[in-house]
Amino acid sequence: MEKKDIDALKDRIKYAGFGEELGKELETKIKEGKEAFQLQHSASIGEKKMNYNLNFRKSEKNGQYYFNSFDAELTKPDGKTQSQTFYQNQNISAKEAFNLLEWRSVYKTLFNKDGERYNAWLQLDLAGKNDKGLHPMQQYHDKYGFELEKALGKLPIVEMEGMDPKDRLLYSLKKGNLHQVSIAGKEGKFLVAANPKYKTVSLYEPNGKRINLKDLREELEKGQKQDKGKKKSMESKKAQGSKKKTGQKKGIKV
Repeated sequence: MEKKDIDALKDRIKYAGFGEELGKELETKIKEGKEAFQLQHSASIGEKKMNYNLNFRKSEKNGQYYFNSFDAELTKPDGKTQSQTFYQNQNISAKEAFNLLEWRSVYKTLFNKDGERYNAWLQLDLAGKNDKGLHPMQQYHDKYGFELEKALGKLPIVEMEGMDPKDRLLYSLKKGNLHQVSIAGKEGKFLVAANPKYKTVSLYEPNGKRINLKDLREELEKGQKQDKGKKKSMESKKAQGSKKKTGQKKGIKV
């Protein structure tokens, strides 16, 4: 392979989230000339660990090596694991693979068999496997009707009020991340994730406990009513105090 082709392959694994440290090992493997080889990569995300095997194969037609797929395995603190093979036509990054194995969704631009581009949310069915031993990849196209910004707008999320925080929030959720947010009228920080299957978002406490959105809305509405009641009471007391002062002034003789 020519240097420019090797460099292009290096860039491909770099921008897929596997860093630059695999570059030298990639060159060595290519020089060995084997029909196929793997590169290993690992990363820690909090208390969880990801192990990756990057799969390369030599083309019989032109002798070029291609990065065809990678195997990802997530190990949780309790020792339980989830694994999946991701193919290059899915355009999944290392971090997105982690999010998918966490049962969250990512928003991708894909191509059909005719080369036509379309957008869809992807989510793994971690409850089942197909005949290849892989978790089926579910797709929720734009026509499915899930609108992320609209779903977020149903909650008083503080980050939705500013252009930059809002853009960062939308971008992060489309990558499948859990994103920290503040809720107007409620103390503390919370975590939010996209939930395209049910056309909504999922909200969690920092410890990972899921929050019932219906209960949260009722709690916030109750708080707003109480605040309005307190405000009205204070305004009433202020008005009465003002009347007393006016009455006292009128009673003064010069």
